[in-house]
Amino acid sequence: MDAEQLWETTLDPGRRRLKLVEIEDARLASATTELLMGNEVPPRRDFIYRHARDAELDI
Repeated sequence: MDAEQLWETTLDPGRRRLKLVEIEDARLASATTELLMGNEVPPRRDFIYRHARDAELDI
């Protein structure tokens, strides 16, 4: 990722979204990260199928 992409996706205050993750959310956040970044494809595919309509697309 170059500096321009970093600004557009992460650093620009007008476009970024910050979400506070509290301790009670930590287990869910950890499990979701493991699901999405882990080596097991079927659970990730199932998650994507279940949540595909929730995505906000900017095409």
